[in-house]
Amino acid sequence: MTGTDQTDIAAKEAELSARMEELAARKAAVEKQVRELMAAEDHKAGVSHAQAIFAAKQEKLALETEFEIARRQKKRLTMPF
Repeated sequence: MTGTDQTDIAAKEAELSARMEELAARKAAVEKQVRELMAAEDHKAGVSHAQAIFAAKQEKLALETEFEIARRQKKRLTMPF
């Protein structure tokens, strides 16, 4: 491998690491939102946030999937040939 290939791999690895950090932060924010929505519900008073909770949980799952894809791409970059 040439120096340029190593530089490209290092740049891509750094990009994926940054992406993973962003996804982890977004996931944490969504998890916090779900907890807040669930705490704000009062079924006796008729206050329900079911749709918002469901949408947030779907977003969390999508973020987990994106994180896993980025993690595997990063791992594949660092594998020996």
